[in-house]
Amino acid sequence: MKIKRIVIMLAFIVVVLTGCAKNADPKDVATAFINNVIYDREKEAAEKYFYQLGAPSQADLVQDFSELFDISKEQAKELVAIYQERLDKETSFSIKMKDSNSNRQEAQVTITGLDQTTFDQTIEQKTDEELVRWLKNKGYDTIEKLDDIDKISDEKQLNGILKELNAITDKDLNQFQFEALKKAFKDLKAAKKPKTIHLQLEPDKKEKKYWIIVDEEKCFNELLDAFQG
Repeated sequence: MKIKRIVIMLAFIVVVLTGCAKNADPKDVATAFINNVIYDREKEAAEKYFYQLGAPSQADLVQDFSELFDISKEQAKELVAIYQERLDKETSFSIKMKDSNSNRQEAQVTITGLDQTTFDQTIEQKTDEELVRWLKNKGYDTIEKLDDIDKISDEKQLNGILKELNAITDKDLNQFQFEALKKAFKDLKAAKKPKTIHLQLEPDKKEKKYWIIVDEEKCFNELLDAFQG
């Protein structure tokens, strides 16, 4: 499994953003935007600054997780909750507005995202651990890791283990993977080094009481990459 980042969040790139600029501090607008699309909070602030903010619903995220990991929607719902909890607990951001002599405002966003550099390896490791736990429940208590199977000299015991392994069903494998995914998500920690991106806002040229995000698709990709690690 090669998962460099949680790609379901890319649904954000289709959002069309506009917001009320009258008496609005651009830093507050940028803060409300990030809090809404990343953390699903400050909805009232987002409604104040944006008349259209198409962040994916909970149902959208569940569907994407289900398809991405080939799991049921009930399982995906549980994973989404864990992932959101890790975002809330481990990630953070700060915004510094750069000096500007024009209508365009630039926010320098420093983000401490999730560290997913070893996510693939963690899932593989925890899937193996689930398989070992399953074998222990079958009575093979001497096995501490899968490599131990190769060291078994007792032919009867070895044949018994191989028989159990051959009897594993797709349902069993799905459950192994699901339990491994849950533990891998729960283990996600903050990245050691923050990343910095630049978010630009400017009044709409036709109707200046609204804000727009400049190059919103590029901005979304950079934002999500930074939070996802």
